[in-house]
Amino acid sequence: MKSKVHLQKIENYSLDKIESFVRDALSVIDEKGSLFSSGQKVLLKPNLLRGFSPKNCVTTHPVVVESVCRVLKDYSVGQITISDSPALGSLEAVASKAGYDPLKKKYGVKIVPLTDPIPFENEEGVPHLKIAGCLQEFDRIINLPKVKSHCQMTMTLAIKNLFGLVIGKRKPILHCLVKNDKVKFGKMLIDIARHVNPCLTLADGIEAMQGQGPIHGTPYPLGVLLASTDMTALDRVAAEILKFSIDKVYALEAARLKGYEIMIWIK
Repeated sequence: MKSKVHLQKIENYSLDKIESFVRDALSVIDEKGSLFSSGQKVLLKPNLLRGFSPKNCVTTHPVVVESVCRVLKDYSVGQITISDSPALGSLEAVASKAGYDPLKKKYGVKIVPLTDPIPFENEEGVPHLKIAGCLQEFDRIINLPKVKSHCQMTMTLAIKNLFGLVIGKRKPILHCLVKNDKVKFGKMLIDIARHVNPCLTLADGIEAMQGQGPIHGTPYPLGVLLASTDMTALDRVAAEILKFSIDKVYALEAARLKGYEIMIWIK
């Protein structure tokens, strides 16, 4: 069965428009309405790389996250938790700078650090790879990446965003452990993404980042939101929109080498 990627041109961070997109996306890619139900514990994994204002386009915009919270509340989920492992600074400080604090009072959202790093056996044999064991506490995981260029991996989006579930200072060390082999690093990312297996990915490309991403680039008005249950398909469509050579998007090249289908059909 072919994967579905739902996308829409949206030019600004209008809460009503983005919420409508989320609802439309779920109607298209979750026709049976089976993803979310009453009482579930749902983890939202945005890009909270470092403590920047939303205008810098380093982090997933808070309005995108809020729109998801509003929809989840209509499904009567039991608890919404936001978590990530910032490269620098505490999660609380980074999330506050990114504009997430109002979500706690408005929707009862918890913003808590990742915990319980446990060894993760991966097909690439990368040593010392540990992932947050607390993921097991959640019924559903939603991946909320930011569309950004990346100085090492060309593009960071759905697959790369889940690298944030490797806790703290271990992340830069892992680049060294694969000897800066970008394709091998991409294969490791595929292993992590397959293990985490988020039920939904919704990518914030309304204001994307160009240039020296994922931190030092500049905003670019891409004006698009994308959603899918298939991370590889979503990244593939985004790469087409951005006109990236697929073999230079190393997470996608790794997916191809590991046997994942990355052809796209536009309907």
